[in-house]
Amino acid sequence: MTQAVDPAQRRYQNRVTHLQARQSANLARGPKGIAAVWWDQARAYATRAERDGDPEMWDYLARALENWCQQAEEREQQRKQGHAQ
Repeated sequence: MTQAVDPAQRRYQNRVTHLQARQSANLARGPKGIAAVWWDQARAYATRAERDGDPEMWDYLARALENWCQQAEEREQQRKQGHAQ
């Protein structure tokens, strides 16, 4: 006898399967491909959270990206200083 699957569990499993497939497909692109998958996944999570009444996830994502950009800027400046010497 087949057991009914909870729709929420099914959606979750579909998302996991989709993410894994995208990660595998983007492995050939290296870190750029994996970063693209995570970027898409982050936006999807924020969109679902907003739809479910939690728009603050967009703020959290924005802060995380701001932090990443600040770190990237610092590393870029360090590289430039290293080349100038």
